[in-house]
Amino acid sequence: MSKAMSIEPRAIEVPQIQPPAVPTTKEALNIPSNVLEELLQKHLLATPRIDIIQLSKKLGIVTHIVEDLIQTLRQKAMIEIYQPESTQANAQSIRKNVLYALSTKGAELAQYLVKMDTYLGPVPVPIEEYADVVNKQDIREAGTISRQTLEMAMFDVSGAEQLISQLGPALNSGQVLLLYGDSGTGKSYVSKKLSNALKNTIFIPYSIYAEGNIIKLFSVLHHKPFSREESSVPLQLVEHHDRRWLLCHRPNILVGGELTMDMLEVNQDSITKSLQAPLQMQANNGILIIDDLGRQPMPVQTLLNRWIVPMETKEDHFALPNGQQITVPFKVTLIFSSNLSPEDIADPAFLRRLGYKIQFESLTESDYRALWQETSLRLELTLDGDYFNKIRFLHRESSFDYYPYLPRDILNICRDIINFEQLDPIITSSLLVQAWSLYFAADSKG
Repeated sequence: MSKAMSIEPRAIEVPQIQPPAVPTTKEALNIPSNVLEELLQKHLLATPRIDIIQLSKKLGIVTHIVEDLIQTLRQKAMIEIYQPESTQANAQSIRKNVLYALSTKGAELAQYLVKMDTYLGPVPVPIEEYADVVNKQDIREAGTISRQTLEMAMFDVSGAEQLISQLGPALNSGQVLLLYGDSGTGKSYVSKKLSNALKNTIFIPYSIYAEGNIIKLFSVLHHKPFSREESSVPLQLVEHHDRRWLLCHRPNILVGGELTMDMLEVNQDSITKSLQAPLQMQANNGILIIDDLGRQPMPVQTLLNRWIVPMETKEDHFALPNGQQITVPFKVTLIFSSNLSPEDIADPAFLRRLGYKIQFESLTESDYRALWQETSLRLELTLDGDYFNKIRFLHRESSFDYYPYLPRDILNICRDIINFEQLDPIITSSLLVQAWSLYFAADSKG
């Protein structure tokens, strides 16, 4: 393909599964009563004098369950009630305007609870329910990714056609992908684009409950909630679905040289005492990209060995701070991206476990030239008629391949020079030479 694909990606349409049903009884939540009561007390400590409607929203559960919890805490002298002053209000408005706050005794206990764990959010989802939903939302259960779908996902990737025939079967297989090649060949960029081929949205809980612990799962950094306005068709959602779950885009998490082994385990914050789900749990039903493999602080072999069991069993095992063990589904498309060759990454035995090994190379001249043209249009710059002869000369002189990041970087420098010198927005040969010399160190390959 001589240029980036011109196919526009279609809007994401519907959730892969029906929304989780609303639990209508305390028993249906399948969470111990003391955990519910303690969470309610922490909310009352954070927001004193709050009505039952707002408490219901904060906890993500129906009002009559909240009323039952309040009644229990009142019997323990933990809660005080503030009635509306108006005597003419009807029964419904009185119920709405009744405010709840902690008693002195309740506040003392709530302050202790916050010191033990600062989690403040909706009621957690039991781990069994979480596992069931994750398995149902597996990418492989969503149906086969077609060539057309992948082309739409990579519509703006120059030279993508040669990769699609390899990436498509790899995504459908559910196996681990190894993307390798020189730095700058687009491995990270393409990896992040792959999630656009995963068209269905999924439900992610705010937190899960496992073996006496609340583990925060939803992350504003790694999860993007989905709105109806993003869909091209009406979403047939049940309006009153379980509010402990958020409808989100499939996760697409990229982590590079900053990755540590601790990030792959359930961690307890030393200050807040709250537990945080590891990266692979946050990436469930989506993509986890280990970028720049080989630049992490631990040996490559140590990092790869961490994935042997999850890759084979599709389950992951974690130890909790209280000594308990939990098992969760590993429904993640795991992608390793590296500048190293496969032989330098792992031994043959491990490489066999990596189902797909896809090499990224520099662009062909036609794709590279098209990328210069597209990038200049986007930056509102004009290329003079002889520009590519100079580009070709600069690459030949420096023995530098046609890498896809160069047009963007060089043209941005050209634009900076143009703005400073107040020149016409035309990319001349002399301007290209000046930008090239500014971009590359004198003793570099470029």
